[in-house]
Amino acid sequence: MNLFRSLVFSALLAGALTGIFASVLHLTTTVPLILKAEVYENTEAAGHHDAEHEHAADHQDVAPSALNRNSRTVVAMVLAYVGFALLMNASGEFSGGLATWKSGILWGAAGFLVFSLAPALGLPPELPGMPAADLGSRQVWWIGTAVMTAAAIATVYLSVGKTKWLIAAPLVTTPFLVGAPHLENVSTKIPSALHLQFVITTLLVSCASWLLLGAILGHLRSGRTPYHHRSMSSIRSDTV
Repeated sequence: MNLFRSLVFSALLAGALTGIFASVLHLTTTVPLILKAEVYENTEAAGHHDAEHEHAADHQDVAPSALNRNSRTVVAMVLAYVGFALLMNASGEFSGGLATWKSGILWGAAGFLVFSLAPALGLPPELPGMPAADLGSRQVWWIGTAVMTAAAIATVYLSVGKTKWLIAAPLVTTPFLVGAPHLENVSTKIPSALHLQFVITTLLVSCASWLLLGAILGHLRSGRTPYHHRSMSSIRSDTV
């Protein structure tokens, strides 16, 4: 029970701190880009309004709900990173690799690869007004990519010998050989430069947040004996 409380408490603390950190970054970097995209989206829908006039109207409409949107962003980020922290804590407890803030950074990098970078290579983050394929198909591909990337990292980390690379390589490449679902012959008024800036900024924010999450969890776990190490010690004690 003490172990469970420790894992949950550290996940709550690390997830809350990281969620607040990520929220501040998103509100100051990606949200302004989303608001710019909404200007183009509204302009396209209105048709007869020019971009400058629509921009002013858009801010008048958004202002009353800005606090609600920002509050939802903070809540969503905190909940998401608490969940990620619980998953990282459980994995670290059984694998024994999450024991210091330095090792935590490596775990954070792995989390970024699994949940952000790998899926984004096939399905980059989208701005409002950008056409997209069926949501269900995209979710299936995203989950499959995350699972297979995690399996590849676990294989490399837990296995020995060169054969581990022969197993990991197909796991990483299969989702991209299958291909992410995309619409064909679509057009959007969202400038490609704006979308590229949004994708890069989103990934940088995600990377910084994952590294912070891993570092905090690793620091909180410093000095703890992982479960599998305690189990092996018990086995050795019983056999002596």
